[in-house]
Amino acid sequence: MRKPFSFLPIFILTAFPVCAEFTIPFPENSRRGNEPVESAREERPSVRTASVQEKEKKSAKAPVVSRTVEPEPDLPKVKPSRLRTGNSNLPLPPKFYRGLYVNNGMITDKKSKKQWDDLLSRARESGVNVLVIDVQSTTPPASEISRLKELGFYPVARVVNFDGGLKTELPSPTRMDSILGHVRKACAAGFPEIQLDYIRYADVTDIKLTLKQKYKNIESVIEKIRKEADQCEKLPYLSADIFGRIPFNKDDQIGQKVENFAQLVDVLYPMLYPSHFYHQPARIANPYQTIYDGLSNAKKRSLSTTRVVGWIQGFSMSISSSGKSLKDYIKAQIEASVDSKSNGFVVWNIGNNYEETFKAMKESVRDGKLPIED
Repeated sequence: MRKPFSFLPIFILTAFPVCAEFTIPFPENSRRGNEPVESAREERPSVRTASVQEKEKKSAKAPVVSRTVEPEPDLPKVKPSRLRTGNSNLPLPPKFYRGLYVNNGMITDKKSKKQWDDLLSRARESGVNVLVIDVQSTTPPASEISRLKELGFYPVARVVNFDGGLKTELPSPTRMDSILGHVRKACAAGFPEIQLDYIRYADVTDIKLTLKQKYKNIESVIEKIRKEADQCEKLPYLSADIFGRIPFNKDDQIGQKVENFAQLVDVLYPMLYPSHFYHQPARIANPYQTIYDGLSNAKKRSLSTTRVVGWIQGFSMSISSSGKSLKDYIKAQIEASVDSKSNGFVVWNIGNNYEETFKAMKESVRDGKLPIED
């Protein structure tokens, strides 16, 4: 449960220093009221979780959420990231991201070539302009990345840093070398943007660190990656994924904070899947409001130069309480991405099944709710 706004001193005798943490959700920029946001466990939806359907009663009318208090911002003293100009030979990012996640197995496995080509064809027809592609364990060949650019797509390399979150104070030299190696491979393949996923501490850990120490350690990892990316022949943008709860929380134990990340990366991707707001039925039942609030908060807390693009839900987990079909659930999230004045959305579906996403995008374009002029 969310802790109350009041903060009382805590004194505990222990062999380790204790960090007295408190979370104050930011105002959620609702057109309606909003309900308090709780800290929740969030992971990338897997095949297993995406297939699990919670037994929830359908509701024709979604619950209303109540407004919360806004604390004073606590900005870190770090150097703001610099954005790449048009001098590079790499494409600049689109004004508004209309993206899909792609498992690289579809690209690198010759048996999947027809499926891959069909996906690209459907994506172009539907207005998709961004593809977020895994580069682990196999990086797609430069020739394929070049072909995607020629087809009008902006390819983004997804690099998983600490699967499940960092469980030690600092990453091992071996792990850090592996991450930097994948950054170099992504550059060599011609990706114009490198996206850092799982760039955080594990949600549950025995590490005895203060929030300040966690923030500093995660920032140091991003700075090392930025330094490596700066050595690329063609300078890429650097981006990072953050938990969906982070735009609502002033501080968080996993070492992610909007203000800090906005100073270090060029593009910020909150993972706002409504189904992952556990124990918050109003968030799950209101896909539009959840995306709108999360992106609005992230934009408000970022630098004016930081792009904010939302990861949205393209799978059917827990959608029954909304009373919507999967297509309409996705459509509501897409339209919230536009209305919040964010820089776009990327749809996550672990199996790359985007039939309902394509339908949702086409309907949003038809209804004038999704501009496709780049």
